Amino acid sequence: MFTPTKPTLRYQLTFEGSWPCAVAFVGPRRLAAANQLGNIFIWDLPEKPPEFKADPKAERQAPNVWPMRRLDGHTNEVTRLIATPDGKHLVSASLDHSVRVWPVDGAVAGKADVLLDEDARKREARRTGKKETSTAPSATVETQTVCEVLEGHKEWVYALGLSGDGKRLISGDAASKVIVWDFAARKPLMKWTGHPWNWIAAAALSPDGKTAFVSENRYKRDDFDVPTPGLKLWDVASGKETLDVLKVQFPKYNPSDRSYGGSQMWRKFVANGLICVAYSPDGKLIAAGQGGETDTGKIHVHDAETGKLVRDVASHQYGITDLMFSSDSKYTISVGRDTCVRVCQVADGKEVAVLGTPRGGQFKDWLSAVALSPDEQWIAATDIAGLVHVWQFGG
Repeated sequence: MFTPTKPTLRYQLTFEGSWPCAVAFVGPRRLAAANQLGNIFIWDLPEKPPEFKADPKAERQAPNVWPMRRLDGHTNEVTRLIATPDGKHLVSASLDHSVRVWPVDGAVAGKADVLLDEDARKREARRTGKKETSTAPSATVETQTVCEVLEGHKEWVYALGLSGDGKRLISGDAASKVIVWDFAARKPLMKWTGHPWNWIAAAALSPDGKTAFVSENRYKRDDFDVPTPGLKLWDVASGKETLDVLKVQFPKYNPSDRSYGGSQMWRKFVANGLICVAYSPDGKLIAAGQGGETDTGKIHVHDAETGKLVRDVASHQYGITDLMFSSDSKYTISVGRDTCVRVCQVADGKEVAVLGTPRGGQFKDWLSAVALSPDEQWIAATDIAGLVHVWQFGG
């Protein structure tokens, strides 16, 4: 059971070179993270962190551990990582138009030297006045190429979700195409397309995999030609829309109205896009997070049956980037451009834990993704400055 008390920063894993943008636990102490280059690394975290003496003035406040494996195959940014409930597979979505399924203990293809702390070396060289930085590798890792490629998308894949029972997978792309997959068979069950101007920004499946929760969004073309966002529930068996959540929120909402005046109705609610969504594990709630460079990003929590807004929770200055529920559906866990992980009670919206320190550096080191370990004792979050922060609860 998730108990958000006594969070302690245990690790800060160095992952420099390009923005880390996705993270997932594939075991209680095994962590996967990916970046904008399409690199996926896997770390095995010791139960007891290495000896480390933190400098109170330094950004690094916890020890580093180098990864043990790299998964090779993607040729562009990895947008999402999800582990299967049994921890045997890792699923990735990418701007290279593919969805890939990786066996966590797949065959080793070879070994490679990796350089993951180049930026830190350059900073140290500037500090000490050195003219050159070391080019020695940070670590030597195993490489893995074996995976299964799920083909069906022809555009950037932004959205990825897995049903609670692990039997169905959902993916969505920049052509507004949604595919629900039979995960065991690795075959499509149903496909549909949203508004042709929109991207599928985020998608989630109900615990039983029968209902899809999909957010569509696209930045405006100009003030008088504004693509209308979508936030809808879909029946997976038929591919038919069952509920328009924005219509529930705004009865006069017209999906066909792309005018400036029409957008004023939903603009504050949608902000710069509802870019992350989640289904509560008990199936009773759905949540959508306000992202982009907005004033203060909130999570809208809705009743999954009626679509009615239950309450707003969390408060990330500059916008939310990722969110999830705890396994008991009692808490939301979110990250954002304010460089913090925020844990809130769903029942009353009360914020019960803040991990990290708000620094106002939304263009330097904001957090891009969050993951919770299977035993719910550890939280990991990637930041765009090149660190993966790992906290332990109850420590």
